[in-house]
Amino acid sequence: MTAVTDIPAAPQAAAAPTSQEAAEQKAQQWAKDYLDKLAKRTESRLLERASAANGAPSIAGEAAFIVAFMFVNPVVDVANGFAVPAAVQLGGRQWRLTLDQLNLTTGLLVPQQVQTAAFSSPAPPLTARVFSLATPDPGQDPALIEANVTLDIADPAQPYAAFATNFFDVDDDPGFLFVPPNPPGWRHELPNRYLIYSK
Repeated sequence: MTAVTDIPAAPQAAAAPTSQEAAEQKAQQWAKDYLDKLAKRTESRLLERASAANGAPSIAGEAAFIVAFMFVNPVVDVANGFAVPAAVQLGGRQWRLTLDQLNLTTGLLVPQQVQTAAFSSPAPPLTARVFSLATPDPGQDPALIEANVTLDIADPAQPYAAFATNFFDVDDDPGFLFVPPNPPGWRHELPNRYLIYSK
């Protein structure tokens, strides 16, 4: 198991960042910017409701990331059993976010990555975390990787758990035969897969 800290500290001013560090900083900034955008849209959608999220090929050795957005519902919904919203129930509680990957080409597990922290109180509606992906040279045959993200509340008193079922694909998917092309956007109820190939 590989432990990953919450968010890596920014490099000291005296040291020039490596290309990996620079790429991770860009991924962190993208996650923050997108989180802000999602937060605004989520808040708007929740207010609206109250009144009436696959990968692309990666070249071996290049920087690649999965950004996980955790959603905690801040809305009271008595009809569905939430007189106390999840944001209040989960406030101050420890969480554990895992990235489990399987190399579908070889059938081997990729080392698990884990991030842990505690929600503030109340828990924010959206939280983002970045996982850095290893992209080793797979050799002659490309490596097809399936990635699964799970979230578990570590406190045993009131268990919560979830897994990602929506993915934001940042690349255009070209059409094929009778399947139309897909622009960048959310993919729902599909496995999150990416391909690593040699240069």
